Amino acid sequence: MTKTPDPFFFIQLSDPQFGCFEARGAAPGDGTFPETALYETAIAAANRLKPEFVVVTGDLVQDSDNEAQHSELMRISAQLDHNIPLYLTTGNCDVGNTPSAESLRIYREKFGNDNYSFDFHGSHFVVLNSSICLDPSEVPEEWDSLVDFVRSDLDAHSPTSKHTIMFMHHPLFADSADDPNKDIRYIPHERRSVLLRQLRKHGASGVFTGHWHENHYSSDGDMLMIISGPVGYPLGDDPSGLRIVKVYDDRIEHEYFGMDDLPNTVELKSAIGRASSTH
Repeated sequence: MTKTPDPFFFIQLSDPQFGCFEARGAAPGDGTFPETALYETAIAAANRLKPEFVVVTGDLVQDSDNEAQHSELMRISAQLDHNIPLYLTTGNCDVGNTPSAESLRIYREKFGNDNYSFDFHGSHFVVLNSSICLDPSEVPEEWDSLVDFVRSDLDAHSPTSKHTIMFMHHPLFADSADDPNKDIRYIPHERRSVLLRQLRKHGASGVFTGHWHENHYSSDGDMLMIISGPVGYPLGDDPSGLRIVKVYDDRIEHEYFGMDDLPNTVELKSAIGRASSTH
């Protein structure tokens, strides 16, 4: 008999974007970052709650050439408990709305691979560089490589995975897979359809993204399409915060928490006949 995977949770952070407050005229301009306290609060919450991993869905900094922004991001990231893996996703501020060979080279030199996958407790997770999906006009070979990676990776891993979950910065769509193209808000239909075809084929459970600096929820059939609010500068009505995602054998549950409303524990509903677990 195959053992049912134990439920677990992870934390999604998005858009820490060091330098965004200053770029929008909402910082003192004295070399300090309002993002510092917010990201430190998020990392401290992760250390307290002890998720299986933390993922940051893009826009790590406002200006990819700004060493002070990069250094502050890395300084605080290093405060995460070393037993909790940290997975980074690239955003448009990290490599540009239209990535170039040079912007991709710099990102990869600083942060490593921008398209990769990993596994936890019977679930498979895929990280993609959505800026390439948005506009690969300067690096068309990168789009071809990304598609090849997605196809081969999902073919290899999805059949044996309880859940397949994708992380990227730009959402695939807002409300429907048929949404018309809309500037840089989400992936254009011509490339969106390619990714959706693979996700549908493999019965993906969800796609978790950021980019909008506010929360928005939709779906494609049974697949969740989650746009999460920011760790950093907020837009709209949602505060700076983080998302806790619970992964069960038969479902995904998630909730967004503002920085002033973070939980002290995370409770997972256990399988029948087993006690609940609290982290």
